[in-house]
Amino acid sequence: MMDTNVREVITLQVGHYANFVGTHWWNLQEASFVYDSPASTDINHDFLFREGITLQRQETYTPRLISIDFKSNLHTLPTDGSLYSPHQPELSTSQASWDGPVELIRQLAVNKNEFLRDLEQEEALHYLPTDEDKDICIDDKTPDGKVSTSAPGSLQKVYDLQNHVTVWSDYLRPHLHPSTVFLLDDNHMINGNLSTEGSWGFNSGCSFWQREEVEDGITDRIRIFAESCGSLQGFQVISDFHDGMGGISNGILAHLEDEYRSKDYLTIAVMPPHLLPETQQLKLLVQSSIIQAYTMCSSLSSMLLPLSLRQQCLDFEAPYITFPHLSLKEDIAYLSSSVLASFIDTATLAYRLKTTPLPLRNITELLTFYNRPIVGSTISLPLGLSSNQYLMEWLYKGNQPCHVPLSPSMDIKTDPFSEMTVVRGIPSSRLIRPDSKLTHGKQYNTANALYHDYLQESSKSPHKCVVLGARDPLNTSSPFPSIFRSSVSEDGFVDFQNQSSDKIVKSLPCTASFHQGGGIGYFVQELLNAAEKTDIGKIPCLLDEGVDKEAWTHMKEQLRKLLGNYITKFEIDSSDDDC
Repeated sequence: MMDTNVREVITLQVGHYANFVGTHWWNLQEASFVYDSPASTDINHDFLFREGITLQRQETYTPRLISIDFKSNLHTLPTDGSLYSPHQPELSTSQASWDGPVELIRQLAVNKNEFLRDLEQEEALHYLPTDEDKDICIDDKTPDGKVSTSAPGSLQKVYDLQNHVTVWSDYLRPHLHPSTVFLLDDNHMINGNLSTEGSWGFNSGCSFWQREEVEDGITDRIRIFAESCGSLQGFQVISDFHDGMGGISNGILAHLEDEYRSKDYLTIAVMPPHLLPETQQLKLLVQSSIIQAYTMCSSLSSMLLPLSLRQQCLDFEAPYITFPHLSLKEDIAYLSSSVLASFIDTATLAYRLKTTPLPLRNITELLTFYNRPIVGSTISLPLGLSSNQYLMEWLYKGNQPCHVPLSPSMDIKTDPFSEMTVVRGIPSSRLIRPDSKLTHGKQYNTANALYHDYLQESSKSPHKCVVLGARDPLNTSSPFPSIFRSSVSEDGFVDFQNQSSDKIVKSLPCTASFHQGGGIGYFVQELLNAAEKTDIGKIPCLLDEGVDKEAWTHMKEQLRKLLGNYITKFEIDSSDDDC
């Protein structure tokens, strides 16, 4: 029976790169399932997963997810999944229903990589013939006793998928609900990249949304998932903003505001670092789409979070963000998206904890005060704690976590106001050295309590901060890519004395933070500056898209108003601080 305290969240993934990120995220979540003792995990997966029953009377556990992409980006994944469809044997000409000549046309099968082949073999057990009068007995269960949607065997194997992943379904581990996948026509897109044969910007996305089959198809799926929730608290929309998918997300958010006004909407805008438009016209189209998407969606979102591995939002040749313990090839979507997914998996633990989860409403109220919907982010991946150190001595000796910003064009250190941090994967035995003497009789049983006090004593501590924690580390088992340097140990600690290129990092401690403050305004300023320089009348591709001069002028006014919310100095009552 589902926990009566669970307040569900429905996820939408809109766009090709957004689905790359989302696929890693769902894989990370399934890898964190605990099969032996549910008491050994701090995560309640019922917030984002739902129960179901297959035609073979097997209980399933699938994401509350709606995935939106183009048809060409699905490959071997069935549109309606395989859990709820009977296993279909191969057809032959002898099965024809008439006596005339029959031609059997077979579509060429897409070759599956090693990971998908192994996964298919594991799951073949689900389709073995069974006696309907006998009970089904399967040992692979989720923490709450449901049958796992994939067996844990291939989690133990190491795969080199870097050169074998072309679309997100190439490494998807969990099964999906039949209502999850919604596909668009591929008129202007080729594998998620801009096509020179046509424009596919924000306005085109808005036009796509207005098609009856698109709007009804997506909103019907939202309704199906919403009606299965007992206490829905909100939605999280992970979306591409650099193309027409931003326009579709704008339509989705407008629908949510109309139909689910009392709920909260966390929008996560993801930007592929390898994005590089081939012509000046396409560059202007992409930049204008980004500006429009952020302006429109920020007014419809409870909170909007930009995520990118580029240091600037609108400069597609800006330097990449660097990580001290990662070795990344940013031009490979399978690799870059794993970092963004690691942030999402860690930060969202705040409202997925078993004990005292922080409601999504509380998080947005903490971080979006004074009409500041856009927030920043940082991650320490891994934390950076040495294999022979304890957290307290490590922190107070100046070796603080290496917080790497994942939100472009922002400065989280300028005028910080509020912050929410999640610390995960640090066992209680690694908090304080046994022979340490603490002042004022303090005792620490959790890493988040210790880290909270450390932040309080920092000279740059924000006015309001919340620190939450989980014992569960980030589980980086297959098919998570090998992106860690040789100094990172198997359990995610840093060990410069015992480096090996053959080492496989299975899990790691890390932190992820949301930030709000005046420095977030630099991002809005970049959007406004670019909008001011854009002369719609001189850019044919924008005119073809239907970008209206009057609408563009109104959008710039919205950006100026939003920027004013970030640069205004407020009187802060110190007695109102709650850390």
